[in-house]
Amino acid sequence: MLATTRLPTPPAATPTPPSPGGGGGGGGVEFRRKLHFLSSELHLDPFPLLALHPPLRSAPLPQVRASLALLLSHGLSAADAARVYSAFPSLLTSPPDENLRFLSASAPLPPPLLRAAVVRSPRLLAASVPGTLRPALRFLRRRVALRRRPLPLAAALLLAFSVDRTLLPKLLFLRDATGMPDPAVCAILRRAPAILSYGIETNLTPKLQFLADRMGRDPAFELAEFPHYFAFSLEGRIRPRHEALKERSVQMSLKDMLTISDDEFRERLVDAALSTPR
Repeated sequence: MLATTRLPTPPAATPTPPSPGGGGGGGGVEFRRKLHFLSSELHLDPFPLLALHPPLRSAPLPQVRASLALLLSHGLSAADAARVYSAFPSLLTSPPDENLRFLSASAPLPPPLLRAAVVRSPRLLAASVPGTLRPALRFLRRRVALRRRPLPLAAALLLAFSVDRTLLPKLLFLRDATGMPDPAVCAILRRAPAILSYGIETNLTPKLQFLADRMGRDPAFELAEFPHYFAFSLEGRIRPRHEALKERSVQMSLKDMLTISDDEFRERLVDAALSTPR
């Protein structure tokens, strides 16, 4: 009787790792196409983006292209989109559909204004709609009573700010620092919404102190007349022009003092000196 020979059981097959030439999103042909898309069409260095947002490595190229197409459909250029993606690479894999719908319909911002706002503040496309954009719009509409439609650009930029941490504290600071009632403060903010984006310690406080202490002017009256005062540099324009007027005993409204050009300011100083009796 012949002996039965038992053959050894073959080992289980080991999965073969994907080859560099495969089509996966994290490597191979698709990955190289993604790098080419980022560098050639958006003129971005892809590797910092991959480091900042690792999910981009495995994201399908059509998904990334869809994000760009979405921005282009709302009036942004490829260069604008590159600026947005540089600030927030996560938008390459999570197209901001909800944010764009909100900005277009609720603010509302027509394409040229929407483009200008997003280019100035890409955070508008990354901020939470229910947590940031909608509360900020409600604050501007209800508390400040800014009901202009569409929302002005300076106000649209405020939608990316927190109501509790940024917008409301500025309003309360102006009310307390000037002694003005809420309606008067809100009237100033409606004319110059950008005030709500300025720092209390770095902008509002030193300029209010200079206006009251060094210039001897009533902040409540002056801001009601010229709410754009805070937009000018204290050291670059406000202080030197005030000192020049004071030295020559020339009176000038705050608006004229700050808004006219350097040449016109010098001409007015010369005219004032020539017209002063000896």
